Amino acid sequence: LALGEASAIIGLGGQIYEQSAAVEITYGEPITVRTAKGVVRAKYLLIAGNAYLPQDLDNRVTRKSMPCGSQIVVTEPLSEKVARSLIKNNYCVEDCNYLLDYYRLTADNRLLYGGGVVYGAREPDDIEQLIKPKILKTFPQLKDVKIDYRWTGNFLLTMSRMPQFGRIEKNAYYMQGYSGHGVTCSHLAGKLISEMIRGDAERFDAFASLPHMPMLGGRTFQAPLTAMGAAYYS
Repeated sequence: LALGEASAIIGLGGQIYEQSAAVEITYGEPITVRTAKGVVRAKYLLIAGNAYLPQDLDNRVTRKSMPCGSQIVVTEPLSEKVARSLIKNNYCVEDCNYLLDYYRLTADNRLLYGGGVVYGAREPDDIEQLIKPKILKTFPQLKDVKIDYRWTGNFLLTMSRMPQFGRIEKNAYYMQGYSGHGVTCSHLAGKLISEMIRGDAERFDAFASLPHMPMLGGRTFQAPLTAMGAAYYS
């Protein structure tokens, strides 16, 4: 998905610069963004770093949310019979628990299973140890199945679990905090931002008007406080 969108941007004349993290923003007309090796000046600025946004880049954006880690494992290939018995109709599944798990079958009949929130987005010591018990609770028949792949990635959590769209200067905007639903919601966010820059702000303003509380506890205590709250609600 990301590679396809990058190709589309380049095909439409856009430019992408990797390995060029923003280190300072100077607001004005134009806006100036400084990186370690250069400077970008732009008519509009959209802050969309989400869980990977540097904490000191603009506190008005970063204080409203907390990076969290989610882990994924993928099993060895399963037999056709076993694979079809796990998830009928080959759906993608997301449960409705407070700390949810999500899983699906891959094209080569592996089970991809994710979950296991890590508050503060630190790297867990053993991803498999975190996820394998969840797999066995859902699919106990897979107790002897090996895990072939494992990885972790970050998402951005908000107090309300609602995404945050907003304006921080008259020509600077942000969108973030999809709380685990970014594949769908980030594309909506991009569409609303483009509508607004073209002069139609109605749908963007509907989201931007939602109140967004800062995460409790500041940078020091937000992870343990959120973990305590999650344990209670679980």
